[in-house]
Amino acid sequence: MMKFCLRLVFVFILIFFLNIPAYAEKSPDNPSPADDDLILPLPHNRQMVFRPIFLGQGEAPFAQRSFRMGDPDGGFKEHPTEVSLSGSFLGQGKSGKDWLYYMAKYEVNQGQWAAVLGLAAPDQNATDKPITRITWFEAQQFLDKLNQWLFANALNKLPKSGASPGFVRLPSEAEWEFAARGGAGVSADVFDRRVPYKDRLSSCEWFAGPKSSHGKLKAMGRLKPNPLGIHDMLGNVSEMTGGLYMIEYYQGRPGGFVARGGHYLSSEKMLRSSLRTEEPFYIARGSAPPVPNQKETMGLRPVLAAVVFGDRSAAQSYADAWDSYRKGAGAATPAAVSTAPTSQKTQVSIDQAGQYLARLEEMAVNNPGMQQELGRLKSVMADVQFIQAKADGETAYAWFKIAAERGFFVYLESKKLPMVKQLIDAAKTGKREAMIEKLTTRLAEIEANISQSMENYTASLRQLETLGQAARQTGENRYLKFLLENDAAEQVRAAKLVTTHLEALVKTKRTTPEAWQNDLSSLGL
Repeated sequence: MMKFCLRLVFVFILIFFLNIPAYAEKSPDNPSPADDDLILPLPHNRQMVFRPIFLGQGEAPFAQRSFRMGDPDGGFKEHPTEVSLSGSFLGQGKSGKDWLYYMAKYEVNQGQWAAVLGLAAPDQNATDKPITRITWFEAQQFLDKLNQWLFANALNKLPKSGASPGFVRLPSEAEWEFAARGGAGVSADVFDRRVPYKDRLSSCEWFAGPKSSHGKLKAMGRLKPNPLGIHDMLGNVSEMTGGLYMIEYYQGRPGGFVARGGHYLSSEKMLRSSLRTEEPFYIARGSAPPVPNQKETMGLRPVLAAVVFGDRSAAQSYADAWDSYRKGAGAATPAAVSTAPTSQKTQVSIDQAGQYLARLEEMAVNNPGMQQELGRLKSVMADVQFIQAKADGETAYAWFKIAAERGFFVYLESKKLPMVKQLIDAAKTGKREAMIEKLTTRLAEIEANISQSMENYTASLRQLETLGQAARQTGENRYLKFLLENDAAEQVRAAKLVTTHLEALVKTKRTTPEAWQNDLSSLGL
């Protein structure tokens, strides 16, 4: 008992003198604490809270997460585009060590702004509301002051990458959207949605109208967070990023800076994870000097990151891994190829090899022996392309068959639902408790069957999307011929829905399983 008391006293001493939190504690800067929050101190006893954003790709030096930014609903300004993202720190993820970066859990509030910049404290009613009416340049000044204060007063609190401590900055567009979509914390289908919430949007985000913001700025952290524990990501105020606006994200003409997300005056239908706006650095005023851009609806949410080459060890690990990475996983990243099907990605390499061969042929003009060998090599390459095309056709047929069969199963199971629900209602009327329980269990089984089949269906379409148009057409034609020969009219309708859904996926780069399920439940009738 005495030893236990002494240990308890020792723990309290550590907590008091070393400022080690015993548990996630609620504060004005963290109204919804979580155990895995990263809390950094600020001047005047304020705090800034960050959430870990894991990539789910392991600890290899070049481990990164490829995903599609954008949404077809956003038009050409949000055209789905493949990007690749990595983290700054290694942490303990769900399946071992994993790369991550940290994103602020809340938008920077007025109290934090004043504390860091040494300004007078805001009114008590405004201290926990996001800071607005600030310019992009003032945001940079704030972050500079914050980093200098942290390095001088809380260096041991900052996570490290190798020997280098982290620092606070504005997020890139990719960092912002990956976190907004739910990151590695959600399934691929949820990630593809406009918003990653199960609850009503009004429970999670502030937007215009009487059922949400009533046209007023709100205190941060009062609504439910997104799947990564981040609050007010898509609403309340739009958030500055560190990148220049380009229509195609990372290519094209650079413009102003990018603000992401909507705000308390945005309509509900506008809010989406892909929402992006070009903001000018300055507002022209005719003949008067321009003024820096600042808005009542725009604030900031920083990330905590680190330099890439934190020390010699990190630099060496990247150098050692580069060749194998570039020949392996790196060959399929956006830096190497676009979102084209696998066959087209392969064609890029074949075309490059053809260019090299053409150069060698020019060099071998006066060398008949080398010309003969180069001719044989070109013949082998042509054979490889033929074999690949045949294999792709076989693969497409297999995935098309799986998708059509799963889709038809969804139709068969969906037909059972109305009858089972009617029987449940009848059993409730007759107060037949045993029958109610049995039928409710059966209903749950049918719904689970449909859900599992839809997961398989969308997975099959994703696999088909990776193949070229010719291979997809070959697989479809072969399966339709099989069905017609066996006089399977209903299955033919299911197969044709696969084609319709696949065409939409290829075009938009987004799955829509809910709409697909509605189509399949009636076979499009």
